[in-house]
Amino acid sequence: MEVPPEWPEARYTIREKLAMAMMVGFGVIAVLVGLAGWAGGLPAALRYCIGFACLFFLIVATGVVIRGSEHRDADIRTVTVGALPATELRQSRRLWVLLVALMTCLTALSLGAAIEIYLNVPSSFVPGAALVFGLFGIFLATFLVVVAARLLRPGYIRLTRDGIRQRGWSFESYLPWEAVAGAKAAYNGYRMVLVIGYANAAWERRYTTPVWRIDRLPPVPMIEVDCRKFAIDEALMFHLVTHYANNPVMRAELGTDASVERARIRDYPESV
Repeated sequence: MEVPPEWPEARYTIREKLAMAMMVGFGVIAVLVGLAGWAGGLPAALRYCIGFACLFFLIVATGVVIRGSEHRDADIRTVTVGALPATELRQSRRLWVLLVALMTCLTALSLGAAIEIYLNVPSSFVPGAALVFGLFGIFLATFLVVVAARLLRPGYIRLTRDGIRQRGWSFESYLPWEAVAGAKAAYNGYRMVLVIGYANAAWERRYTTPVWRIDRLPPVPMIEVDCRKFAIDEALMFHLVTHYANNPVMRAELGTDASVERARIRDYPESV
């Protein structure tokens, strides 16, 4: 589909390629150092080097998933919320799993280091390094607690006949269609679609958690669709959202199979 002119060409820069190559190299080196330590009688070296290698590889995998986009049928679907049918665009589950895996790896490394240091001190005194690693690990562990409580979770965009609702990783936002002035593409280091509300719009929004607000609400009435977080072709995302935001007559099909079929065949005329 036609890509909006506001979006630059999507490709890896030389800096990104070098950074990813360095991360992979660091991961390989960490594995080799761990194996050398294990062969030399230091099993702890293997444990922590494997942990650091996993961290480096997860960072690279996250970067690859963020830059990739595709259209999977299950990510555009119809749902019913209460008695109101909606067309739902789901955020990427793979990206979310990688984020949680990254935080789990960091938590395990920090708490493991704290325990290892404490157990290897021949006294009941708590070393400063163990205390620092322990406190940092506990802080990181609160992320996993918030995820387990589902206060942080992968979100969605839901388009209904009444309005557009967004669930981010850590917030919820809603604009009724009568408060929407229009939608357009924008670029701020990443591709996004902006559904812009009037200044006096009845804009409902809230954060779902007091801590770990890892994405932010915009400062004005607006639904900001960060295309990186969706496992949906970015051009398709743009045309789908703007089609219904800018063409009120077409909103009658939202929440029906017709909206999903339109996305499948990519049938979004410029004007209706």
